[in-house]
Amino acid sequence: MEFAKLLGKKLKDDVVMEILEHYDMDVVYDFDRTHEGMEDVYWAASQENGFQFRFNENQLLDVIFLYMVPREGFTPIDKSEIDVPIYGSFLEAKSAFENNGVKFTNYPSEDPNDEWFQRWINGAHGTYTTHYEFKDKKLRMITLGLVNE
Repeated sequence: MEFAKLLGKKLKDDVVMEILEHYDMDVVYDFDRTHEGMEDVYWAASQENGFQFRFNENQLLDVIFLYMVPREGFTPIDKSEIDVPIYGSFLEAKSAFENNGVKFTNYPSEDPNDEWFQRWINGAHGTYTTHYEFKDKKLRMITLGLVNE
């Protein structure tokens, strides 16, 4: 699936509706029940296929979570379904970003004893970002995010 191309699409866009129907995904409205000024959002998850969508208060798809390992009730996504690079380690991701001129941020610790050492790296790709999360030196999750304009 071309996940990155889905970012910015409306909840009721034909392409999004087809995906929701194909994977039998329910949309859950998550509103600010406690009046804390938080934006209302909409969630759609396919736990058995390892991905989740978040739509912002304007019903634009702004975040996609790709589960690479079993967690939070999600089965790992089929890696052949992912349209962004998959990196096996933090160093592999950092090297690829550097070699391809991708601007990135990461937790700056150089101390291997720091629990956040090589834990995540975030790459900027123009209209979207890719956030790679590692735990125990293994890729745990990829999060795609729409860049706010």
